Amino acid sequence: MTEIFKMPDIGEGMAEGDITSWLVKVGDEVAMDDPVAEVQNDKLIQEILSPYGGKVTKIFVDAGTTVSVGDNLIEFDGDGSGASASPQADATTTNTDSATESQQTVADTPTVTSVDVESSTVQTANGHVLAMPSVRHLAFEKGIDLTQVPATGRHGHVTLADVEKFNPNEAAAGAGTATIQPAANPVAPQPKQEPAKHNAIDIPEPLREGRQPMTPIRKAIAKAMSTQHTDIPVVTNFDQVEVSKLVAHRRQFKLQASEEGIRLTYLAYVVKALAATAKKFPELNASLDMATQEIVYHDDVNMGIAVNAPSGLFVPVIAHADRKSILVIAREIAALAEAVRDGSIKPQQMQGGTMTISNIGSARGEWFTPIINGKEVMILGLGSIVKEPIINDDGEVVVGQNMKLSLTYDHRLIDGMLGQSALNYLKQLLSDPAYMLMEV
Repeated sequence: MTEIFKMPDIGEGMAEGDITSWLVKVGDEVAMDDPVAEVQNDKLIQEILSPYGGKVTKIFVDAGTTVSVGDNLIEFDGDGSGASASPQADATTTNTDSATESQQTVADTPTVTSVDVESSTVQTANGHVLAMPSVRHLAFEKGIDLTQVPATGRHGHVTLADVEKFNPNEAAAGAGTATIQPAANPVAPQPKQEPAKHNAIDIPEPLREGRQPMTPIRKAIAKAMSTQHTDIPVVTNFDQVEVSKLVAHRRQFKLQASEEGIRLTYLAYVVKALAATAKKFPELNASLDMATQEIVYHDDVNMGIAVNAPSGLFVPVIAHADRKSILVIAREIAALAEAVRDGSIKPQQMQGGTMTISNIGSARGEWFTPIINGKEVMILGLGSIVKEPIINDDGEVVVGQNMKLSLTYDHRLIDGMLGQSALNYLKQLLSDPAYMLMEV
């Protein structure tokens, strides 16, 4: 019996997704719940599982295509026409002549090729190397041809580690019969010309530009940022706090944490302090339901941490941050950041956030205006710690260490006085870690 597998909804009202790669090809035998494709939506890549078992007789779209929920993906046990034995499915699979011809060409074209490199095989699906966008971006930056990189990931995927350790020279030497393209002839140096001595005004030439399609991750970021910036009236309070005691505390416990395999960062302290602040100022840990005109106060403090990856910005979540020690928080930050950068982050690890921290201090940034994430009502921008002259309690000018803070909040719920009061309390906790011992 012919079955048509349609694009499922794989997360929180998803309307569409991008087929990043196929894990099967026409002619393959597939069992129920086998992974058949990788789909990207909202900055995540997920495997989708087949609800049917049988032989793949048609793949409707190429890898790299954006499909909507309900669109046809795979025909099982059919004749390659894309027609389902189900009358209900027949009514939803009508295609134009040109689309049918294009899809038939895809089905008739061999969908898996391989390139031998040092006895390893790089798998491709529908002409695409199996690799996540972050891997492609890294390869592009390094000038590496992904088809030459031996794949060690699942289903023949090229991983970030594969690209990092790839040596083009070794690959060329081991290729045997591979043809090496001669280098382009060097351009002979041109004699230096004296500038023309005249009073003519230079006319700008037409702008030179390069274009490339936005990646699915960049499209998701652009859509989310546009929506948040348009829908939420925000205010940002800029401030700073002297953190010499915090710096000394971290220095004291950094070695101990390292012996336990933990990288103790300032971000872990800030997560703990902001979670405590949320308990004292619950509006910071709330959401607005404009449909019902209600304020939703969250019992849990789930802290989102903005993590930069080659393919874009991700926000994994530390659940119940208010109940965890600074060392536990530091361990989770490191694990989540690593999962983002190696592409193993799970959808569940990026859900349920109630407040977010964006850290630009690692890039030596100071103040900025971060955009609120998801359904939250605030985001803390964490800047760098800068040595600056300050006046101490004795009226003396000394060298202090100021941490820069930017608190952006939804002005529909949080007024300026509340925002600054919360920021002042956060500053108190950060100025001396001993204050955090008084928080539960």
